[in-house]
Amino acid sequence: MPTHSVHASLCLPVPDQSQKQSNRMLWAGLAFLLLAILSNVLSFFRLSPALLPWVIFALPILALVFLLIGLVRAFRQPQIHKGKIWGSIVTVLAILLVAASTLFFVGARKLPSSGGAPQVGQHVPDFTLSDSTGQPTTLAQLFSASATAGAPPPKAVLLVFYRGYW
Repeated sequence: MPTHSVHASLCLPVPDQSQKQSNRMLWAGLAFLLLAILSNVLSFFRLSPALLPWVIFALPILALVFLLIGLVRAFRQPQIHKGKIWGSIVTVLAILLVAASTLFFVGARKLPSSGGAPQVGQHVPDFTLSDSTGQPTTLAQLFSASATAGAPPPKAVLLVFYRGYW
């Protein structure tokens, strides 16, 4: 009668669903991804001038690192860590978002600069525009208007352009 021996290394205990742990790396990667999107929105609308440029670049990289680590953990140890399906979806979306923002960042830098635009510190050339009553007004007239009334001349002029009447 042959005897069979069972090796302990072949019998791995498989935990039930209640023993599975949440994959915190995937959650951290998702949090960094949401912070990266928020920082891009804030910088686009210039709502946060104190936001450092390197933070805008570091957050998506951190998000990808955490998501990839969490994804590797989910696939290497599926008996312990959850998140194979949604982790894969979030990681692919994160890669697409980071690639798109990188393309937009590089593409925006390739826009040509305006050759005829005044530079900082350069005096604006004199021009003539119609005022709100339809009368032609020059820039020199705007600067001299208050000087004739005895007040000191203005340091700046604000021009408001309307698209039209609705």
